[in-house]
Amino acid sequence: MNYERRGGFRGGRGNFGGPREMHKATCADCHQETEVPFKPSGDRPVYCRECYQNHKPKRY
Repeated sequence: MNYERRGGFRGGRGNFGGPREMHKATCADCHQETEVPFKPSGDRPVYCRECYQNHKPKRY
């Protein structure tokens, strides 16, 4: 099956190839404004792309 023609595989959640709704947030580390593909709830820190690299779990 050619997933690329359909816009990619998103784990069965639909929305193939459609634009993602982005939400503004402030990075918990560098305090710069960033956009994330989910609505921040405020109970967990949000990081920009650069700062997230320092916080993501290590892969073994």
